Amino acid sequence: LCCIRWETRFATGKMPRLCALLALLFAAGCSLCAADVGTFTPCLQFFYRSWPPKGLAGTPICQRFINEYRFATLYSRPRRSPWFSAYLYTVPAGKRPSASWKFEPQVRV
Repeated sequence: LCCIRWETRFATGKMPRLCALLALLFAAGCSLCAADVGTFTPCLQFFYRSWPPKGLAGTPICQRFINEYRFATLYSRPRRSPWFSAYLYTVPAGKRPSASWKFEPQVRV
């Protein structure tokens, strides 16, 4: 809509090109994230033994980032919040922090 209004007002000039560039950038950003609503089938690898939890009413959402499935979410529309999300955690390679980093300075180990 903004492009149509700008083009009619500024038929010559940089505004139509700027609006087209902004629309292109917005479309590219939207294509990075996507979701398959209604099924967990593509995201079964995120659940123990490929079994999603049963007993909660909600909308299953399998979410992608850059065309790769990243996590599954069971969303509650009445609550407007997720019941749960599931994903695979991979331990990063490299040096790990020492085990004592989680303790308060006053606690003796």
